Amino acid sequence: MPDELINFFPTLEVGAWVLLGLAAAVYLLRIGYDILFWGRTAFCRVAPPGAAAVQFTVFMVERNEEVNLRQNLPSWLTMSYPHYEVVVVDDFSEDHSLATLGVLRQQYSRLKMTGLNQETRFSGKLARNLALKAAAHEVVVLVDPAAGVPDNHWLPLLASSVAAGKKVVVGYWGITPGKGFFHRLFRTELFFQQTESMAYCLNGLPFVITEENVAFAKQAYFENGGFAGKIREEYAHLELVINSFVRRKQTAVLPVGNATVRKALNAGRQEYLDLLHRSFRIKSYLSFGKKLVLFFDQLSYLLLLPVFALVLILYPQFWLVVSVLLFLKITLYSLIINRLLNRLTEPKLFLSSLLYGFLAPYGKLVVKWRFYRARQQRKWSS
Repeated sequence: MPDELINFFPTLEVGAWVLLGLAAAVYLLRIGYDILFWGRTAFCRVAPPGAAAVQFTVFMVERNEEVNLRQNLPSWLTMSYPHYEVVVVDDFSEDHSLATLGVLRQQYSRLKMTGLNQETRFSGKLARNLALKAAAHEVVVLVDPAAGVPDNHWLPLLASSVAAGKKVVVGYWGITPGKGFFHRLFRTELFFQQTESMAYCLNGLPFVITEENVAFAKQAYFENGGFAGKIREEYAHLELVINSFVRRKQTAVLPVGNATVRKALNAGRQEYLDLLHRSFRIKSYLSFGKKLVLFFDQLSYLLLLPVFALVLILYPQFWLVVSVLLFLKITLYSLIINRLLNRLTEPKLFLSSLLYGFLAPYGKLVVKWRFYRARQQRKWSS
């Protein structure tokens, strides 16, 4: 085999060298991303929870969440961490959410409630703005009414990062395992979106892809004008504002299970598509430099398998080299994915994550094209 390759190389034409060079470049780029970005997230050190007495405002925006408020809110109000309050904003509910909040307000002194008293456009953003105005403490973190109370180390872990001078602390949120093809797709995509965000934060290109379980200084929100200029964006909320002030040395990530918030959600096809659409829109607001790195990240994913397949078809003499390189790539990728899933306590996602990581970039390219084509058509028809 080595002699065959050595004798074969002098016969290669320019086009063959270009193809082999492209294959090598794509492979090295993909390995570099895996090690420096995903691998760094999988093995990064997270400081243990300390005794920092940081005061938090945990806030929720709810609409017709009577059942979740009754089931989950009492536990949020009785966490062991002493220095926090809970602010709930009612977004013009039509069920008994307000009455439920009123009863709980009489029982728990750390609960504060406010709300919108009429139907209005962009109510989601207005409700978040109202919550931040009502927050008594400087550091705030948004959770969903459907979320269960996390580990007792959650707020202490956030507090340790804040006390160390971090202005933004990125946690992880997931959904409970369930049945259905799109439910699994949703869980897997959510996992990849957030670990990608954490990887970029660790490598000096910080951005958040979700507003949930992200602690930040509310003053930064107001100093950056809140939702001014972004009020009409239909798919994203606080992510847009946080990404306008998130900074390289002032951001911490917590890719660990005891900093994870998990909620009950029956995700179907539309929820999965909305998750993708939101990520497209959030990334469209990022700086040119971050979008450029993301572009090469995605491009290396898209080219790896087709380029190697083309090499095998045109030059089968390289089958052993290609097999070894792909084996090393898959092995490295498997180790990193398994480590991340274990750290974040995401059960029964390993095989689907492996397949999704290799195949999803092609499907998401189609979804993205359809999404922006539909937006353009709506714009033309309006």
